[in-house]
Amino acid sequence: MKPFSRSVIELFDGKKRYVIPMFQRQYVWSEQKQLPRLWEDIKGKAEQRLANRSTMPHFLGAAVIAQIKTFGNEVQAYDVIDGQQRLTTFQILLTAFRDVAASKESEYADELAKYIINDGIMKDKAVERFKLWPTQVDRAQIRALADSGSLAAVRVKEANELGERKTGVKPNMIAAYRYFYDRISGFVNEPYDQSASEERIQALFQSLKNDLALVSIELEGDDDPQVIFETLNGFNEPLLPTDLMRNFVFQRAYREERGDDDKTPEQLYDQYWLPFDRHFWKREEKQGRLKRPRIDIFFQHFLAMKRASEINVGRLYYEYRDWILNEKPYRRIEEELQDAEAFAGVYRKLLTPEIESDLSEFAAMLNVFDVKTISPLMLFLCGEAKLPSLQLQQALSMLESYLVRRAICGLTTKNYNHFFLQLVQALRGTDGVVEKLTLQLREAGADATLWPDDATFSSAWMSRPLYSELSSIRLQYIMKRIEQAKRKAKNEDITIHSALTVEHVMPVAWWTHWPLSDGRMSKSPTDRMLDGLNGIVDDDAAARDKVIHTMGNLTMLTASMNSSLQNAPYVEKRPEILRHSALSLNREFHDFDIWDEGLIDRRGRALFALALKIWPRNEGPVA
Repeated sequence: MKPFSRSVIELFDGKKRYVIPMFQRQYVWSEQKQLPRLWEDIKGKAEQRLANRSTMPHFLGAAVIAQIKTFGNEVQAYDVIDGQQRLTTFQILLTAFRDVAASKESEYADELAKYIINDGIMKDKAVERFKLWPTQVDRAQIRALADSGSLAAVRVKEANELGERKTGVKPNMIAAYRYFYDRISGFVNEPYDQSASEERIQALFQSLKNDLALVSIELEGDDDPQVIFETLNGFNEPLLPTDLMRNFVFQRAYREERGDDDKTPEQLYDQYWLPFDRHFWKREEKQGRLKRPRIDIFFQHFLAMKRASEINVGRLYYEYRDWILNEKPYRRIEEELQDAEAFAGVYRKLLTPEIESDLSEFAAMLNVFDVKTISPLMLFLCGEAKLPSLQLQQALSMLESYLVRRAICGLTTKNYNHFFLQLVQALRGTDGVVEKLTLQLREAGADATLWPDDATFSSAWMSRPLYSELSSIRLQYIMKRIEQAKRKAKNEDITIHSALTVEHVMPVAWWTHWPLSDGRMSKSPTDRMLDGLNGIVDDDAAARDKVIHTMGNLTMLTASMNSSLQNAPYVEKRPEILRHSALSLNREFHDFDIWDEGLIDRRGRALFALALKIWPRNEGPVA
């Protein structure tokens, strides 16, 4: 490696190009993090010049580059191994500076253009004229910035062509351009004097030419770009595990021997990896207590499924690299990318339950119960085992039963990640995947993995205070599924769009208007607690307290209806429910003239009979 000190202007002086390898990440520096610090460094040097104070070169970091072989009229080019964020930022800065200078009719506008656009003879002018050529996702932005010539023209391009909704890519370069344009314009216009503005433009240019430098490290023939890339990070913007993975994949793609019909690394990137660089996969999802980009979480689950072992996302790149190099699971890079693309399609269905698919209903349930650790098993069932539609639905039904029964029985979720990977290992290589899955779920006997049988499920359903133990969203899911099951036999199938809440039929403060079975009114819990200190216990009131939060006493109402009814007696509550609610869950109150513990138990058992059909355990022999 050979290091050189070059100013910002010197970096782009002469006919040359800096090429960001297409497998590196898109531009990510932002106004919230890196740009203000860089601008303060630049502005500080320019102000020193305006004050006629001596200046010393200030270093803005390093870039690692490797010369690319060029032929004929091709412009001399360099691969940017590290420092792409800095180099890109300098180009955006120069572009914004050029446009501010042009708006002031300064001669520096033409001077700055020399460090943005190459001129003269070149092989491919459409590409080689740009001093910096970014990855595919950012090329439209760099073209717009270099060619537009003004802030107004850039805004038009952004509105019509480069918005995130249209491209799927955050226009970070445009945002950086606007940031620098505003700062440079403010700096130049500060004295509100045209002649002084020109002086400030000159000071800023001279600072970029003489006072602000970068260490340019040029690789030699025996230097390994991949090793260097792995050890270097951006300017307070750490590399994601999948940034390293992408570099690892495409460095191998460049070294791979290709036949005439094989795709080039650029074609492989465009077809298979470019979608991963769009906003959908960059969005963060909650994973445990932390949020991480979807692409990192996907590859964590993908590799966990492939190896049937837990993967620490912090070591994802190293685990992936070791798997590829040691186990050699693919013959060619395209096979590796095709596999990732196929499994990413499955995972995307899990992330977007609102889009109808064979996984949408199950994915919605996973969101409600927050069971992301099942993802490797889902990737296996859909992507590797490729279960036919009917068998997949059978498997999903069993897994939903497993998860819902455990939630109702109050069983832990802590061992799910390990258990679901054990299932992947047990199912891999078997012909009867659904039968094997059924057997494995039934044989899971420890509390951490138990699939509750009907007796255990019934006991929890009838006696546990589920209103206080389960979140509202989970109770709503359970009750909506029951509502759908009640409708199937005789009613049309409908979708519930109203905003409903889970509510008590007999209210929590039942003692105000709801007499006990012997006709007397009970005391409040506080008064009963005081009675208890004196040895007086109201067994009937205690028995009622135990059933208030059970399933038999719960229904769904609109929030406004519940607010209007509150603790009203049943004789007032019942007609209002029947008048305003169309749910099958509530129409059954036609049959109940009173509402007490006995009817709560009776309704609970009737609802449980439906729950057994919705979430069966198939306790007979495996077919």
